[in-house]
Amino acid sequence: MKRFDLIFLYLFSLLFLSINLFFQKAPGYMDSEYYYLGGRQLSDGEVSLPVIWNYLDDPETLPHPLFSYWMPLASIVSGISMTIFGSTFNGSRIVLLLLAAGLAPFTYYVGYKITANRFASIIAGSIAIFSGYYFKLLTIPETVVISIYLGAIFFIFAEKILLNSDLPKNQFIKIFILGIVSGLLHLSRVDGIIFLLLGIFVIFYYLITNKTNLKLTLWFSSFLVFVAAYSLIMSWWFFNNLNSFHSIFSPASSRAMWIATYDDTFIYPASQLSPGYWIQNGLALRATQILEAIKLNFGTLLGVQLLIVGLPLFIVGIKRNFRNLLLRIGIIHLLLIFFIMTFIFPLAGPRGGFLHASSANQVILWIIIADGLQGFLEWGIRKRNWKLQRSQKMFGSGFILIILIFTFIIYKNDVIGDGEFGKWQRDYQKYENIEAIISEYSVDKQDVIMINNPLGYHYSTERWSVVMPNSDPEKLMELVKILNVKFIVLDQNLPEKFGQGHFDVLNEKYSLIYDGPLDIKIYENPQ
Repeated sequence: MKRFDLIFLYLFSLLFLSINLFFQKAPGYMDSEYYYLGGRQLSDGEVSLPVIWNYLDDPETLPHPLFSYWMPLASIVSGISMTIFGSTFNGSRIVLLLLAAGLAPFTYYVGYKITANRFASIIAGSIAIFSGYYFKLLTIPETVVISIYLGAIFFIFAEKILLNSDLPKNQFIKIFILGIVSGLLHLSRVDGIIFLLLGIFVIFYYLITNKTNLKLTLWFSSFLVFVAAYSLIMSWWFFNNLNSFHSIFSPASSRAMWIATYDDTFIYPASQLSPGYWIQNGLALRATQILEAIKLNFGTLLGVQLLIVGLPLFIVGIKRNFRNLLLRIGIIHLLLIFFIMTFIFPLAGPRGGFLHASSANQVILWIIIADGLQGFLEWGIRKRNWKLQRSQKMFGSGFILIILIFTFIIYKNDVIGDGEFGKWQRDYQKYENIEAIISEYSVDKQDVIMINNPLGYHYSTERWSVVMPNSDPEKLMELVKILNVKFIVLDQNLPEKFGQGHFDVLNEKYSLIYDGPLDIKIYENPQ
């Protein structure tokens, strides 16, 4: 391991990732919009937001408590960044940019500890820079870069605990750190609770395989230290939920279990969601949903995690490192996440759940791919009389070039696009055009608008916003009255329950103030 490699990887990564500051001038999609807006509120000392993007926790007024569905860590990091660098979108991402640049030397460092091979470590660190689909997500308010770090740290300390033959009382610092990291992973994403269970299993497995540890007090102390460390991180979150929802978990957490179709994420009233509702409306669809999830999640694994061309190298790397405990723990978690996001949550998994949850394994996967390339070169040296340094330069640079091209194609398609404003922020121009129309009728930003993406709309215009519900016409009007909705915007993307009856009610009770080239209809409540 060379210090020069670490410094060079960091500086080059920082320079390359800074491209995002130019092409990504807005969050780009709903998750990042929420994390940015949440971070901005936290940096201003607020714990609520004048936006409602689902009705799973029975909201009755605006502003609405933050983090009733998504977890807060990404917003906390963005809020810290804004506190230091200013409450702008770029201000929200400076800390994330600095963290993202550190992924390359971090991956290099972990890779060298595993493989003791400088070439494989440099390749792994380089993949962390040219990271394919993840590249566009690393420097915006998001959970990806946080999960990549924390997942790797969790696996490292899990391995340290399992490989240490000392008594648990000499392991408490490692167990404490494992608990802290588990708490941070849960604070980052709902599925992060899996790390709490995995951490408990790691400690249990260590204790039962260490035959010198038979004292009950040592068992109790080990689990107490782990749970206490986890609770130290999560206690703020639990108290916040108790204050907002009179429960340590938001009602959205349990109701999301019984969503029958994706549009049920926006169902109103959410009290309909129950085991009986799912059996009646979702059970018959589950086989089809699982088959679709298998296809899409496997595609994510191949295209996002393994970068397509990394698949054969990944297989070689697995064979070379099968006995490495750290890598085995990471692969076990990856398989567990794939199962959960495919068979238990086949709706959320293919829509980003698997991609985000599996980011915790990404350092491990990059290292396995890089060591697989080293294994391929060693095969060539044995079978084809290749020269080590020459083959490393040729195949190493060729592989990184392929990854760079792959990353550019994805970035060009998803971020740059061909339009004047760039594909990434194109929707925000539309929202500003809608606001220009509405401003002719109301300049009061507290006059609530109902629209498909209230987070994006609020980000663009600061107008109080709520989401179009998946409900029947009567319940739509009930919700409009409860939330005092002034404007309703309809586009081509309507909830599955929306039909002619909704148009009839709106035409009867609301005034149509726009039906033009933007391919939308805007209704105003005349009262």
